[in-house]
Amino acid sequence: MNELQTLIDSIKSLTEIDDASLTDEMMKTILDGVEQQFSSELVQQSINQIVNNMEDQGLNKSEAQAAIKALSDTMKEMVYSEVSYTGNKKLLVDTIMDKMFDIFNAAAEKYHSYAIELPIQLEDGAQVPTYAHDSDAAADMYAMEDTTISAHSTGTPVKTGVHIQLPEGWVAFVLPRSSIGAKTPLRLSNSAGVIDSGYRGEVRALYDNIGDEPYQIHKGDRIAQMLVMPSYRFKANVVDSLEDSDRGEAGFGSTGV
Repeated sequence: MNELQTLIDSIKSLTEIDDASLTDEMMKTILDGVEQQFSSELVQQSINQIVNNMEDQGLNKSEAQAAIKALSDTMKEMVYSEVSYTGNKKLLVDTIMDKMFDIFNAAAEKYHSYAIELPIQLEDGAQVPTYAHDSDAAADMYAMEDTTISAHSTGTPVKTGVHIQLPEGWVAFVLPRSSIGAKTPLRLSNSAGVIDSGYRGEVRALYDNIGDEPYQIHKGDRIAQMLVMPSYRFKANVVDSLEDSDRGEAGFGSTGV
């Protein structure tokens, strides 16, 4: 809140500038400085800071969005209610405020991207699954203990110590990390583990070792990733025939290599 007050004070200080000094050249210099202050990197940092603050408070989606809207309304009231801006001063203030509102709106949208709040129970020594990047679809899962995967072995479980409570109508998939498939002899035994909403056991990764040497997994290694998404059940409707399509019954390899 102190940072916000400092920004508001700096905006209000524009009223002290003599209108005659705001020449076209001066306006260009000031607006260029505003663009630098709102660089894409700094804007993203501001968005993340707002989102993190909301998460630290334990707010759900609607509460976070309400808090962000209240912050936006407060800033608008503090900037515009006591001072009347005209001419180039108004252009400067509106430019800065529009950029701030874009940050608020982006933070509200990003917070909204969390579709569900997932209850997670951790065994001693386990780590919460985490997203490495904002754009990641799946969260990294961590080994809870050292595990040796013997050469030419199949189905060795790797503990994560993570238990989840999916809402009805949702499913989680335990998927291999691309770096493991590309750089190690390990392969997930079941290609993808399916976690149903009724399951409360530990989410483990089962690994095969196709190499000629044992492979050592260390506690804290990222050993899989978990994708959570809605699950739709179908009602079977048995019919005598299906509608034609441009592909028909062409199967494996029908579209080329």
